Amino acid sequence: MAHLPSVTSLAPANLTPSATVACAPRYLQACFIKNMKKNQDNRTNSEDSLDSLSLMEDAIDLSIQQEYFNLSDPIDFDRIDYKEVLKESKKLFSENTPAETKKRILILLAHFGTAESYGIIEKYLKGAKENLRDWALLSLKECRMFLESDLLEVEGGFISTGLGGKDNKLRYYFIVSSKGGLTFSETHRNTLKREFETINQKYNCEIEEIKFEPNYAMIRTLIPMDVAAGEVIEEGIRECNKMGEFLYFHYYVTNVKKPTHEEILKYLEEIRHGEK
Repeated sequence: MAHLPSVTSLAPANLTPSATVACAPRYLQACFIKNMKKNQDNRTNSEDSLDSLSLMEDAIDLSIQQEYFNLSDPIDFDRIDYKEVLKESKKLFSENTPAETKKRILILLAHFGTAESYGIIEKYLKGAKENLRDWALLSLKECRMFLESDLLEVEGGFISTGLGGKDNKLRYYFIVSSKGGLTFSETHRNTLKREFETINQKYNCEIEEIKFEPNYAMIRTLIPMDVAAGEVIEEGIRECNKMGEFLYFHYYVTNVKKPTHEEILKYLEEIRHGEK
């Protein structure tokens, strides 16, 4: 199996394609689910319902997400004065304010979840420098959830991955490769494109891009949150192989980041070694 950053390998079973899955660390496993309920003593089972979750569509590096929630978790928000936070928020618009101070202010504004704090974050985001833009996006999303939770009296949360998503669908990259590293023929390429487009339509997925290389294809797709990515990919491989068993029964899938050329080559090399 390939040894890529944060990789979990799944063993094949009964001719089901095996997978190399690039995911976040355990506390960010595949997607980051943040419970936004302010009163932690009054939890419900709404986290188990996708209806109570919203998707962070922007692609945000998982290291930034980790830092955001690591900084947020220890804060005792019950002891924070809202009016003081509003006064402090003016520092967001000063070039002299350290980035770490701005990060904390954005977290505090987000947690209070008022229309006023939302407006401040939104205003800051419009002019945010690149190094704090993703941080501001996270705080805006969290603030909006707190605000909606109070207005609708419904507990919720959000899902955020490194690649983001769209219309309640998570974005993934996955790679399928030819058996023996052989070059795809034109027929193989047409078959792969046709079958995966058909399978994606079946599961209400949306293929954004298919990039062919001589012996593999990298596909970027949007998959509904209630659909397992592996189910879509595996069915696509099975359908393609009805036309001649030209795809290797192994795939690489991630919703963390776009695989680099070096990572792909290493993955292909290692699965080829596994064939011997």
